[in-house]
Amino acid sequence: MTNNQPKLRAIKYCRVSSKEQELGYSLDAQEKLQTEYSKGKFIVVGQAYRIAESASGKQIRKKFNEMMMFVKKNNIKVILCEKIDRLTRNPKDAVAIYDWLQEDEERAVHCVKENFIANRNTKAHENLVWDMKVAIAKFYSQNLSEEVKKGQKEMLSQGRFPTRPPMGYRTIEENGHKAHVIDEETAPFMRRMFELYATGNYSIIRLEKEFYDEGLRTKSGKRLRKSKIHTMLQNPFFYGGMLWMGVTYPNGRHEALINKDLFDKVQLILKRKIKNPKYQKHNSLFKSKIVCDGCGGTVTWYEKKGHWYGHCNNSDAFKHCPKKTGLREDRVEPQLTGIFDVIAAKDERVLAAIENILRSQHSERITKRETELKRLQGLLQSTRAQKDRLYEAKLSREIEDIGFFNRKLAELTTEEESLENALVAVGNENDLSLQIGVAVHELAYKSHEIYQNASVDAKRLLFSQLFTNLLQDGLEIRKEYTKAAAMLMEWVPKLNKDYELAKSQVIKGKEAVSVASQPNWLPDLDSNQDTLLQRE
Repeated sequence: MTNNQPKLRAIKYCRVSSKEQELGYSLDAQEKLQTEYSKGKFIVVGQAYRIAESASGKQIRKKFNEMMMFVKKNNIKVILCEKIDRLTRNPKDAVAIYDWLQEDEERAVHCVKENFIANRNTKAHENLVWDMKVAIAKFYSQNLSEEVKKGQKEMLSQGRFPTRPPMGYRTIEENGHKAHVIDEETAPFMRRMFELYATGNYSIIRLEKEFYDEGLRTKSGKRLRKSKIHTMLQNPFFYGGMLWMGVTYPNGRHEALINKDLFDKVQLILKRKIKNPKYQKHNSLFKSKIVCDGCGGTVTWYEKKGHWYGHCNNSDAFKHCPKKTGLREDRVEPQLTGIFDVIAAKDERVLAAIENILRSQHSERITKRETELKRLQGLLQSTRAQKDRLYEAKLSREIEDIGFFNRKLAELTTEEESLENALVAVGNENDLSLQIGVAVHELAYKSHEIYQNASVDAKRLLFSQLFTNLLQDGLEIRKEYTKAAAMLMEWVPKLNKDYELAKSQVIKGKEAVSVASQPNWLPDLDSNQDTLLQRE
């Protein structure tokens, strides 16, 4: 190019192979090299397009397409890059560059470090060099991808998640590795998100609004959108699993925020035909809670003249429903609230007797737990000793068969992980079960009073803790009970009856309460029977 020729417009394209290079000198070094090369030759337009290989394939492709659109729209004649493999690492991009060059004789790609210029008039042997370098770059990219995937698979086998954790967790350095730990600031929101959705009373839209009002924000300070909430509710990471490339790995080392039972309950609600209620300021007491036994349609409710009315609604099936019947809310309600009379203790002295039984059972549970912990610790110590002996035998060449060594090592490693998980599970059986058991009965005792003073949302929440399914059979509502409600309905009447019998007996002129003398009637409460205590 002579001094009399007009200068062509050019852009700079920089690409590195790792995040470390991006943060270090390589991107800056490439851009500086291209700037020096362009002096006196080209007019450089805009900022350089900079890409780190750590970016996803979609991000790299998007950036490349943005660059190609920019050069075409702004009639850019020259693309500057360090080397051929910095510009393209796949045939598809190479074809796009080739087609762009063929459209205009002035267009060119300058590979600064290789002193190579590609244009429409490039010689055949030079094009061969281009194609060979693109092929080599493609091989490098594919090989790098395979190595990365191999490393990720190894991390997953060790229970370590190879990328950033979801909201509720943060990443720290631990023994030279990255570890994901609970973020005390956002974890309570995530735990409560599952608890609320599991009640069946909260739609995702409602969760979005309520958490935004409570101040929950993403790391960038934005609103947590319903699509993100929906994804989080399906993420097994919160109960200790790891979802990677469509496969769930159950052996995560990170601490769980929720238990598996709660996660499974949320999945059923996400997939069930009865959708969670849409968020409205005024909801019917039974909105999205009752299904017609005749056609399977969800009962739809509407307000008219101060009353709520409902009927099954399942499109064509509804027109021919054999049990099509109109319902009125105030006539359905008594059919459900009758449970309060069944599950409530008749007297505070019965509650005191229940507490005594629970304390006795709790003491027995602690003894059993300590025994089980000692047994598991002994098995774990024995398994680790076997692994040590296996390694020693391998080092001393007592074991020559590498296949046998690998099989035995895998067997002992699996056993070790199983025992470690069992120890964690037993160790997590805390002392809350006693408090939970007493609280459940106190709630049942005061259920009438609680219900009468509760809001519509609170009543809906209470119903969700008592009933798993409500079926309309004409004017009758058939009920399926939760585990906690079924337990209370089975034996509380027995305790009340025993108390009434004892009350009528007189021993030395004093009334006696014999409830505590029948501990076999009281089921052993554990920490999984706390469904009546879930937060609203």
